[in-house]
Amino acid sequence: MHGGVLVQQLGFLLFSVLLPIFLQIGAGYALQKRFPLNTATLSKVQFYIFIPAITFTSLYATRLDTQLLGRILLANLLLFILLLVLAITLGRKLIAPPKRRAFSNAVCLYNSGNYCIPLVQLLYQTPLAYSVQIIIMLLQTIITSSFGILNSQSQQQHWSRAIWEVVRMPMTLAMIAAVVLRLLEWQVWPPIWNTLDVVAKGMVPLALVTLGAQLANTRLKLMALDIYLAALVRLLLAPLLALLLVKLCGITGVAAQVVVICSAAPTAVNTVLLALEFGGDAEFASRSVLCSTLLSALTMPLVIAAALALL
Repeated sequence: MHGGVLVQQLGFLLFSVLLPIFLQIGAGYALQKRFPLNTATLSKVQFYIFIPAITFTSLYATRLDTQLLGRILLANLLLFILLLVLAITLGRKLIAPPKRRAFSNAVCLYNSGNYCIPLVQLLYQTPLAYSVQIIIMLLQTIITSSFGILNSQSQQQHWSRAIWEVVRMPMTLAMIAAVVLRLLEWQVWPPIWNTLDVVAKGMVPLALVTLGAQLANTRLKLMALDIYLAALVRLLLAPLLALLLVKLCGITGVAAQVVVICSAAPTAVNTVLLALEFGGDAEFASRSVLCSTLLSALTMPLVIAAALALL
């Protein structure tokens, strides 16, 4: 790619794609500084209403070729496994024991919803790209509602109680309901569907504003090296692994680009929600989200440019 074209493309990605995302985050940050909000309440509204709504509507309405769907799920599942193994290995050697669970969450759980949804919409504006991103988000939702919850608990629970905690999560119930209705080919009653659709469309701005408000509560000071290590793996190593996996799984074109781009998203805000909800290391989680989100403004344009050029 010619140097001038590359600079032009990076400028477009930064100002037309990423800037709208960070402006909404900045609005939440400024609002929190001016009028302190109860971020725990905002998080619960998102966790119990908006995320289940977008989960249900996305899974119920998305149509993808079965073979492509299988390849996308396989690539992302393998990516999660590789990142988890890497996080555990690095954690045992470099991370203090109390922070290892939070470190694994910071590496493995990424912002496939309130960061990637607007990113993919602004970048592609095509049904295929959006459908691929939704499938990635749904898989991340499953991983978050299973591994994320179990890994965030401050105390080990009996396996039956841990499974019950996963099953009763709103996002899990929404996924089950969507799958059942799809299999039975039942049409959702229009008033209910319209309500869920409106709520789902409001998730992105609410999530970004909530993210900004949560980041405003995190002190901006020199981060510990373990925070930067988590960000390095999340923002740079993860997309490199994803690039190898899409080639290995035979995914090409826009679908492959979306998989790689989404894999480079910052640490999920849900890691903070889970830490607060289940007694995990909320401080490490919030700092990981802050650090990776800020650094993604630099790394994401490079990942997008590489994905567009190589895939």
